[in-house]
Amino acid sequence: MFYREDEFEEILPKVELVNFSLGYRLRDFDCGSEDYNVFLSHDAQSYINQNISQVKLLINKQNGDIIGYIAYNTDSFLLDPEEKAKEKLDIPFNSVPALKIGKLAVDKNYKDLPYGSFLLWLSLGILEKINESGVGCRFITVDADITERSDTPDFYSKNGFVLNERVNKKSRTQSVSMRLDAFLDE
Repeated sequence: MFYREDEFEEILPKVELVNFSLGYRLRDFDCGSEDYNVFLSHDAQSYINQNISQVKLLINKQNGDIIGYIAYNTDSFLLDPEEKAKEKLDIPFNSVPALKIGKLAVDKNYKDLPYGSFLLWLSLGILEKINESGVGCRFITVDADITERSDTPDFYSKNGFVLNERVNKKSRTQSVSMRLDAFLDE
């Protein structure tokens, strides 16, 4: 699934994934998208306070820079019978629980390494912790934002995500609904 695991193992000792805090240099973060920059510096704390989302920051251990961030919340999505068969799900319902990536962004200064893919890889650990806490969750979902970059779904596809066919049949102009089956390789 994640073809860069060796590279990720090299990144791991140089970074730290931490909970969002106003103590970090939030206003220095610039991913090139005003919407995503503003979310981090103005909206994230409010979403956390309202239990709408949890935000994790990927911090450079050497200089304290925010390399990137990822915002999580819960989700469920519908699968057609054909999609359930593709996923090898023998369940009597169509709604499936998921961990949703609400936002994912990497600072422009850190585009040289696959930090976005690294954050997705770390998401598997978050999903594992959810399952260990006694809550069943098999999928990671994202509404891949295409308002500023039409190739965003390609990034997720390269990291193992597939289209949510049922959701995407509806007219969508700002995002593409996608999912990753975290247990596909098991």
